[in-house]
Amino acid sequence: MRIEIKLKPENKNAIVPFNYNDEIHDQLLEKIFLAAPDLAELLQTEYKDYFTFSRIMIREREIIPDRGIKVLSDDISLYVSSSLTEIIKAIAEGFISNPNLKVGEASFSMADIKILREPKIRDGTLFSTLSPIVVRTAKFEDNKVKTWDLYPNNEGFQDKLRKIMLTKFSEINGRLPENTEFHLDVIKFKPVRIKVGKTYYRGSLMVFRYYGSKEIAKFGYENGFGDKTSYGFGMVKVIDEEEGQ
Repeated sequence: MRIEIKLKPENKNAIVPFNYNDEIHDQLLEKIFLAAPDLAELLQTEYKDYFTFSRIMIREREIIPDRGIKVLSDDISLYVSSSLTEIIKAIAEGFISNPNLKVGEASFSMADIKILREPKIRDGTLFSTLSPIVVRTAKFEDNKVKTWDLYPNNEGFQDKLRKIMLTKFSEINGRLPENTEFHLDVIKFKPVRIKVGKTYYRGSLMVFRYYGSKEIAKFGYENGFGDKTSYGFGMVKVIDEEEGQ
């Protein structure tokens, strides 16, 4: 299930910082806690990616170097998605109870919230990212284990992504999908770097066609593709090519 949350800035010339993923993650957990404390406690203790969210969508904006993004539009949008309906329901109820969201020094209040229809996902469906996909691996170098972020043009990206998705799927569903194979045909990508806490994550905004396991495709749409999706990575949308034509 996926929702769109529309938020209005409480002051003119609000500036959203470039790095805000951890703030959004923590506040979404606070919203869940308001509606379902037991569920929030489960999410905080299991450390599994049960949901994902998009970048903050600002239609009219101005980049302020060294500060962030100035909001020029009347409202902004945040998308949140999960394969577990109770999580999305709790977030929605939490926003209704407390409609405020703070990002850096900018304050917003919920103007509207709505459930989005589920898209049809077929073999070869065209996806676009709403937040960057992060694929991390470990390498042994200089007698130390180091973490590396892979881009789509790096060797091992597809294989590591497959392993990540199968692990996440089995953790949440208690089984593996019937078909465990899939492949992304990456049409274009843009590398980005985002700071979460004290750690920088390198990910990719991309457009790609998906081929293979339908269960993984649906799971990726709902819970995100790649690592750290509950911190706002890996959310995708389906591009309706017929509508585009």
